[in-house]
Amino acid sequence: MKQKGLKTDHEMNYKKTNRPFQTVFLLTGALIFAAFAIFWHNGGGTVHSAGPNPVDTGAVTQKELDEINTFEPGAFENPERCAACHREIYDAWRGSKHRFAWEDPFYQPDYLKASHETEGFTDVFCGECHAPVARRTRQLPPPDGSLFDDISKAGVSCDFCHTVKEVVEPVNVKNISDPGRIKRGPRGDGRSPIHDVQFSDIHTEAAFCGSCHNVVHPASGAVVIDTYSDWEAGPYAREGITCQDCHMTPGPGVSKNPGKSSFMAKERAHVATHFFPGGSVFFQERAGNDEQAARAREMLEAAAVIETETETFENGTALLVRVKNVGAGHKIPTGVTYIRKMWLEVTATDAAGEVVFASGHVAEDNRVDPEAVLYQKIFRDGAGNLTPKSWLAEEIAYDRRIPPKGHDEQVFQIPANSGGKYRVTVRLMYRSMSQDAADALGIDGLRVPAVEMARAEIELG
Repeated sequence: MKQKGLKTDHEMNYKKTNRPFQTVFLLTGALIFAAFAIFWHNGGGTVHSAGPNPVDTGAVTQKELDEINTFEPGAFENPERCAACHREIYDAWRGSKHRFAWEDPFYQPDYLKASHETEGFTDVFCGECHAPVARRTRQLPPPDGSLFDDISKAGVSCDFCHTVKEVVEPVNVKNISDPGRIKRGPRGDGRSPIHDVQFSDIHTEAAFCGSCHNVVHPASGAVVIDTYSDWEAGPYAREGITCQDCHMTPGPGVSKNPGKSSFMAKERAHVATHFFPGGSVFFQERAGNDEQAARAREMLEAAAVIETETETFENGTALLVRVKNVGAGHKIPTGVTYIRKMWLEVTATDAAGEVVFASGHVAEDNRVDPEAVLYQKIFRDGAGNLTPKSWLAEEIAYDRRIPPKGHDEQVFQIPANSGGKYRVTVRLMYRSMSQDAADALGIDGLRVPAVEMARAEIELG
């Protein structure tokens, strides 16, 4: 049984609403899990221990938060300076999506499109997550980056993360920066001749990541990105497993990375890695970062498993496919799920190798079968139309994703076999963006490959 749906690539190109642009919001490609890095000294501090004049964030308004977070250009340090002592950590970060949060060739065209369509209103809402230093040193706007210095171009960099002293609320980049000599982190027992070291509770908590990886439309209240909320409401939070435990360790799941965070540092049982792998195989392969691509592929392959059950009838076989989220602490897919593709591909072949049933296959134009079982979230705009544009989101029109330690089921009807056996292959496939989304970027020859996340094979008959 093929599942018909509202989800073809072509159908994603709906006309935009005529609502005033002051109500719009964009954050696409927020593939950036907000970094808490560990320097060899490992310092940090929450607001109550950050200095002699802590900020009371209990009732801070957005305007007050903007004023608190206004600094002169050069207030944040260039990550190249960090590399002198923290070379291994720097090298990992240098190839990560955090480093390319701003200089991402897939992000930039969409960001500029949104800026144009909203007359600049999305510049800050999107840009503050992708170029936080530029926003806080007032080099953004304009959205073209023409005022950016090298530190701003470095995306989510070392000094931005290690000078955050408080998360006001884990949504829409509501945290407080305090750039200067104090560097904050999950330990405070290190020493540095270059800067002070301070322990920070918030750098050990998932809320630190949530300040960027939870996004709510500021006018409609539509939930654009809910990675942190998924985690908070799920079993991993109850078990005390944080974002950092999975995304800053050597591989999927909770593991340790013994070593030093600096050539001068003490040996540690665990030094957080700074690759920040997610599902960005396509981006990393295109950038030539084979190691990063392999880590991203490993994360995807560890996220899900497929189980199958069958029941035979006179006219064929009912194949139940159960997709289980066994490795992600949030729903899968997550992040910018409104442009991503995760789907089931089912193929049944007879003894001669002839295909007798197919669902979820990719056509010659690199589009996914429009009747495929798709896992994603789609918005509805103010005119009631479906849209992949987050800046037009008024409400969630469709949301079929798999929660942590949860599952989804789908039944397919395989036709009866007159003789012999059928070989059935079920695959869970993933793309970081749809082909239509890729085409809209205007990059010649950009074809989005698919990654196999999980597979099951059975024989019928």
